[in-house]
Amino acid sequence: MKIPSRNRGGGLKFNLTPMIDVVFNLIIFFLVASHYAHSEATEEIELPGAGGGEAELEQSGKRLTITLLFDGRMLLGPRDASPQEIEALLAQSTAAHGAANVEVRIRTDRRVPYGRFEPLLLTCAKQGVTRVRFAVLKE
Repeated sequence: MKIPSRNRGGGLKFNLTPMIDVVFNLIIFFLVASHYAHSEATEEIELPGAGGGEAELEQSGKRLTITLLFDGRMLLGPRDASPQEIEALLAQSTAAHGAANVEVRIRTDRRVPYGRFEPLLLTCAKQGVTRVRFAVLKE
């Protein structure tokens, strides 16, 4: 009987196709997620400056970004919204996540007077939202 000179076992072979598929799906996910993270700044406005303040910590819960334009329009993310729509969405978010977990970020033009965004602050207070932040430029 002849003894074979090479090993016929071949060892383990790894199929890399599922891993490559997962990596491509992760790349697409992060591209889409970064697009939505930057979509809150679609409207060009002149943000107010701030000399002090704290760096933003990681947020948990729900964040609503509201932009107040100089011409009086209000944007919720990239779309126009009325004060009633914002109040209804804020009430819905506080009911779903709790008032302590809802954050409202206000982006406003530096030329907008306080009287225009005071009703928005009162709406937040009425819903129990205490995490209200203003988007500013660091001086």
